[in-house]
Amino acid sequence: MSEITQLKADLLAAIQDDDGSGRYSEERTESVHALIGKLTPLSPIARPFDEQAKVAGPWKSLFAQFGPKHTAGKPIAHETSFKLLTFNALPNIPLRMLEVEQEIHSVSKDYNNVQLIETLDGTLRAYLIMFGIYKIDPDQPQRYSVDFSRVALRGLDGAADDALRQGFGFDPVQPLEVAFKPPALHSDVVFCDGDLRINFGSMGGVYVMSRLHHGGHSVSFA
Repeated sequence: MSEITQLKADLLAAIQDDDGSGRYSEERTESVHALIGKLTPLSPIARPFDEQAKVAGPWKSLFAQFGPKHTAGKPIAHETSFKLLTFNALPNIPLRMLEVEQEIHSVSKDYNNVQLIETLDGTLRAYLIMFGIYKIDPDQPQRYSVDFSRVALRGLDGAADDALRQGFGFDPVQPLEVAFKPPALHSDVVFCDGDLRINFGSMGGVYVMSRLHHGGHSVSFA
C-alpha cells in the first residue's frame, strides 16, 4: 500500500469517528488536521492551474471546519439561516443544512456550492445554490479566486416555487433567485487526486471532499 493510500484511509477513518452527530473530540480533530498536513505535500496534482479538468466535477464534503465565527465548530448538518448562508441576499429565516456539495467546471469556470437544506420540521427539502466564477493565477497555481454573485433556491423533484416559499416561510413575492455584489473569496486546493480533495478557504475553513459520479445540480458535466 502506498503512503498516499494509507494516509487517505487513515484520514477517512478519522473523519468517520465522530460522536454520531458530526462533531469531533479535540483529540480527533487534531488527528484529522495532522493527517491533512501529511497528505498535502503528496498531492498528485501539485498545480491545479495546470490540470483544472482533473479538479473539476461534483464533490461532496465529508469534513468541514467552517471558518466564519458563526459556524466555527459546527458539523456539516446544523441549523442556520438563509441570511447567513447567502451574504444577506435572502431573508433571516431559519433552516437546517444537511449536506454540502461543490461543482467546478473547467470550461465555464463555474465554482458553485450546492447545499441540501430542509425546513426545521423536516417536511420540505431543497437545494440552495451559490453560483460563482473562478480564476487562477499561474503564480498561485493552487488558489481558486471565486466571485460569488448569485444564489438560487431550487426544489427537489420539481417542487414549485410557491411551495418552496410557503414551506420555508418566505413572503409570497420573495424572489428565489437573487444577485448580489460578489465578495472577494478564495479557496486553495492543497490536495487532489482521483477521488479526494482538500481545500483551505480564505475565511479559515478546511474541507475534505469526495468525488461524486452523478450529473451536476447547478451545471452540466455531460
